[in-house]
Amino acid sequence: MDQNLAIIIPAYKGAYLKKTLDSLAQQTNKNFSVYIGDDCSPENLSDIINKYVNLLNITYKKFSDNLGKSDLISQWERCLDMIQNEEYFILFSDDDIMEPTCVEMFYQTLAYNHIYDVYHYNIDIIDQHENITKHCNEYPQILSASEFIRLIYTYQIDARMPEFIFRTSHFNETGKFIKFDLAYRSDNATVLVCAEEKGIFSIEKAKVLWRDSGVNISSTYNFSTQKRKAIATIDFFNWLEAYYTSKNQTSPLTLKERLLLTITEISSLSSNYPHSELYKLLPLIRQITHSKTILFKSKCCLFLLIHQKRKTRKLIKKLINIFLKSYK
Repeated sequence: MDQNLAIIIPAYKGAYLKKTLDSLAQQTNKNFSVYIGDDCSPENLSDIINKYVNLLNITYKKFSDNLGKSDLISQWERCLDMIQNEEYFILFSDDDIMEPTCVEMFYQTLAYNHIYDVYHYNIDIIDQHENITKHCNEYPQILSASEFIRLIYTYQIDARMPEFIFRTSHFNETGKFIKFDLAYRSDNATVLVCAEEKGIFSIEKAKVLWRDSGVNISSTYNFSTQKRKAIATIDFFNWLEAYYTSKNQTSPLTLKERLLLTITEISSLSSNYPHSELYKLLPLIRQITHSKTILFKSKCCLFLLIHQKRKTRKLIKKLINIFLKSYK
């Protein structure tokens, strides 16, 4: 049988790679290929991978440079370039786990519903010891792209890249990964674009276990990373506004919602981040933003937050309500 599914693993850390490969080796349906792109890891990942060459159809490549450190999307793209003729792919990770029936349930879903370009697994979040720390809300079986964005940013669902399966040809036609710094929000934007035409179909009776190991980008809290994430968030919401404007459609998130999310991200810096660095953030926002409204209000809120001894969500909401009053 042809291998119709590529499981791509951009790898750097070895700590949980064995757990990941164990979960793939335990799949009840082995009709898939595994592509591992080693991002010039200082660890000897090949020692782990070689134990699975007789259990899985693995293609392994160690790159000569650590591209993911500076440009994670480009690392994803060169790993995607490794695949052959698989009709579908999933961008997995080097520490997450698939339940044993994930691949089997994907093919069962395709047998009766093969029209979608984006398929989805519901997820649970696990810690370093495989303990489930969060049961994430399940998606509706069919979810439109706009409703996907609305539910994420109103905190009704979660979304991580390893839970999505893409039709390879459609993914390439729609422009591949949407790039933001640190690949932060890139998964949401990419799913939105790929699912715009037909929506997202969720696969039942199998889950992906996403590991919050404390070293993920989304779990990293150092000042430099938080600053870059704040800028990426502003960039994402400006991109989102431009995306829907180009289609003559209304954004699924209101101005007030976009502003609240943007300011909340920026304000995460204000408690401990050096004030001089916060001031430096303002021209950076000006350089990347396309929305004068969000730029102005973000700057105003940021200046006020700098001078607060401590930030509160209540303060943020109050500021937003004041700024938006003239728009009601």
